[in-house]
Amino acid sequence: MMAAPMIPLLAGESVIASERQHPAVLVPTAVGAAAAVAAPIILIHLVPDRLLGHPTGGPKLIADLVIAAAVAAWFLGRALGWRYRTCTLTTHRIVMASGVLSRVTQSIALDRVQDVVVRRPLGARLIGSGTLEISSAGRDGVEVLSVIPHAERFSAEVLQAIEDHRRRGAGAGAAVPAARPADPAAGL
Repeated sequence: MMAAPMIPLLAGESVIASERQHPAVLVPTAVGAAAAVAAPIILIHLVPDRLLGHPTGGPKLIADLVIAAAVAAWFLGRALGWRYRTCTLTTHRIVMASGVLSRVTQSIALDRVQDVVVRRPLGARLIGSGTLEISSAGRDGVEVLSVIPHAERFSAEVLQAIEDHRRRGAGAGAAVPAARPADPAAGL
């Protein structure tokens, strides 16, 4: 479980669980960043140390630094995008929020959720993640939450929250579900 999300809560609403995509989604970005730095720097260093009688050490160093800074800024932007993309389950709704400089927040009321499908192909199973597909009344298509760690557990929490919400709405007086306990394996 991650730290409390930065979403405004409704009156009487509390957070049950909050997830973000598995950190493995950053691996292709890291590999791309390494390639984006290595290739130009190798090409720059193929330029001779002296060209037309002028030393090239200073311009080569500046080019190296500019490339490294540009790629670092790109990678930081992607990492912050991952960090600020969350899916939060509350006692009333499922809230998907994303964005660093400008935020986009979508929510699905629990009483509108019609189906939750968990897909876990082999690659996702190897890293302990999966994709949730949430279909709801009044929406075209499904909301896809991809590469979610512990997708089956999060799906079970969604289904339990829906059931608890329906009980409260029916006047059964069901207790508000507590936040899930910390997963000792999550720190691995």
